[in-house]
Amino acid sequence: MPEAGKYETRKHGKPMTQILIVEDNGEYAGDMADFLKELGHDVTIATTASEMWAALTRTPAAVVVLDLGLPDEDGFNVIPRMRQLYPEIGLLVLTGRVAFDNRILGLRLGADHYLTKPIKFPELAAHIEALDRRVRPSAEQPAPTPSKWTLRVSARQLELMGKVIDLTEKECNFLHLLTINTRPVPRQVIVAGMGGDDPDASRRVDMLVYRLRKKARTGLGQDLPLRSAYGEGYSLSAGFTLA
Repeated sequence: MPEAGKYETRKHGKPMTQILIVEDNGEYAGDMADFLKELGHDVTIATTASEMWAALTRTPAAVVVLDLGLPDEDGFNVIPRMRQLYPEIGLLVLTGRVAFDNRILGLRLGADHYLTKPIKFPELAAHIEALDRRVRPSAEQPAPTPSKWTLRVSARQLELMGKVIDLTEKECNFLHLLTINTRPVPRQVIVAGMGGDDPDASRRVDMLVYRLRKKARTGLGQDLPLRSAYGEGYSLSAGFTLA
């Protein structure tokens, strides 16, 4: 996706964010867009998933505000696909699905923020601008190098330069979760995915990471590019290709 024009200057010298709102309630989407435009942002509206995919091929977007209840495709199916096709986009879910399990699922699939309706538009704008600052590329960043790591999800295998190791289901799910997220995955999200009600779930995450690091070092001859940051969670320090 082209970067040119994605980050321009709005009033008061602050960077303008190109935002795509995906919301089937046209009146609500229009009110949201009007508010964000008043702040100087460039806003496009899509009312279906089909319109969203078409819009993303035509116009660069920095942040997508996604409603889960779309008429042609469930938002939970949209999230992982968007993460694979547009990993650099900031993805903010804004939905009426308030259940805790839905929130966990949305974050596990790759949403950066999960917000529930009703929400005051100034709060929404603050979330969008905070997310935009985190995902905006730095001018000093070097161009990304092609990934040498390949995660074969269906085969549950990890490949590096012709060498392959087999993964357990939990190991594969853990790496897949990190691969489709461009920011650190919070530890509590990983714990919830492994059985959040289990008092030993946190310890089992630590053991999974330990075994996975050892398996990669022994079978692939290289340390797994897995980064753990206190208070943030886990992330990959190198790109992975999904196959």
